[in-house]
Amino acid sequence: MALIRLAALVAALVATPVLAADLYELDPAHSEVAFAVDRFGFNKVLGDFTDVTGRLLLDVDNPEASTIEARIGTASLDTGDAERDQHVAGPFWLKTEKFPEIRFRSTAVERTGENTARVTGDLSLLGATHPIAMEVTLNRMGTDPATKRQAVGFSATARLMRSAFGSRTALGMVGDEVTIRIEALAHKVEPAK
Repeated sequence: MALIRLAALVAALVATPVLAADLYELDPAHSEVAFAVDRFGFNKVLGDFTDVTGRLLLDVDNPEASTIEARIGTASLDTGDAERDQHVAGPFWLKTEKFPEIRFRSTAVERTGENTARVTGDLSLLGATHPIAMEVTLNRMGTDPATKRQAVGFSATARLMRSAFGSRTALGMVGDEVTIRIEALAHKVEPAK
């Protein structure tokens, strides 16, 4: 009987897929999402969100199998002007009380170079979800000198049309296209001992 149980256990272990990817969590203190949008054709307003959290399942041997999920707290908006921040956070723009989060979930990763990839995913903003593509550069993997933990750092850029997500305030005066830049650091989640 014990032999049958052992055989069943071995069969179950062989049938269980081995997870080749490592789990990383974004470091909120060292991750930032910045944006730029045209203002009346004179200049671009720059801003960022500092409340950024998320997880990255990174498969170094098969990058196309990697995934990322991220959340941005819309109340962490900072454009460098408190009055403008209140206006943008309000009912005509970000509607932060109704929509406190922006979410991203990857659906595909396409390697474009040795350290670059195009990451496509679903972006949820203002109650709408649409696909978006990000151009991502892996900056470095290794031991973070400050934390002594395994880390990965990357930069990413993307563009979106805000009208696609229902943001149509002042279209024609304020740009429809929003450019996004992400600088992120993630630390490896070590298995519990």
